Amino acid sequence: MRFWQKGMINLALNPKVKFFMQTNRSASVFARQFVGARDEDQVIKKSEQLIKKGIRVSFFHLGEYVKNKKKILKTIHSLSCLIKSVGQTDLDNQISIDPTQAGLLHSFSSCRDNLMKLARTIKEKTADSLNGEHFLMLDMEDASVTDDTISLCACLADCGLPVAITFQACLFRTPLDIDLLSGQVKAIRLVKGAFAESSDICLTRKNEIDQQYLCIAKRMMDNIELNHNFCPVFATHDDRLIGLINAYAAKNDIPKDRYEFEMLYGVRTKLQGTLAQNNFKIRVYLPYGKDFWPYAVRRVGENPKNIKFLLKSVLR
Repeated sequence: MRFWQKGMINLALNPKVKFFMQTNRSASVFARQFVGARDEDQVIKKSEQLIKKGIRVSFFHLGEYVKNKKKILKTIHSLSCLIKSVGQTDLDNQISIDPTQAGLLHSFSSCRDNLMKLARTIKEKTADSLNGEHFLMLDMEDASVTDDTISLCACLADCGLPVAITFQACLFRTPLDIDLLSGQVKAIRLVKGAFAESSDICLTRKNEIDQQYLCIAKRMMDNIELNHNFCPVFATHDDRLIGLINAYAAKNDIPKDRYEFEMLYGVRTKLQGTLAQNNFKIRVYLPYGKDFWPYAVRRVGENPKNIKFLLKSVLR
């Protein structure tokens, strides 16, 4: 599985393949499976359709490991416009962003300033809101930027800005990192981890990752009593883990509205609907934009079953 992940990551980062796929009209079949819209107006319409089904969204502007300064500014501008538009609706003003999208590959300070701009705009546009989960969610990328991502999160939290962060259950360090930040942030999103990291820093066997995920999930649930404003977010498509988390919540009298599950747009849609119908909080990670190839092909890396969508687009 790790060799498969590495192969898909290399494919995602190949500039020639990326150019071919993103200029190939037939690739739109592949894009539509995992990407919600091409621009701000379309993604708001898509989120309004989902909220009618009881499914909330976290918006994500496509683009990973961005080095081009113009693209960085374009991303920040697009997200700023989206935040302002969402502020005029009843939707959650929740934005997910990779630190490298905000300029981390150029400098820590420029990235911090861009993230602060977005978080301040969210705070301003939701100042009068009495409901909803409104914050800037920092995505967690590969291990080379973990320390910087945590530091960026702490900077925003120290300034009183609405910020949350993602942690990967597969990393050995994650339990301690969560203990460090759980009292400072609005939410913590727990994922299994999509990067093929070294075995020196990362669990590699599925059963070990699942076991650590569940242990961390229980610790996050326990933190609800210590911080009433804290929301644990469990980003998984794993039925078994979802069932075990819900069983732990029921055993400890934790209400359904105190935690939530998050899934990728276009993945396990029936399960999303079932959770919503049973009054669990469910959110989808909703990407928008034109730079779809790196994001979409990593979905294939996470689950080989998604290869069918890639083959449809290539063989049409």
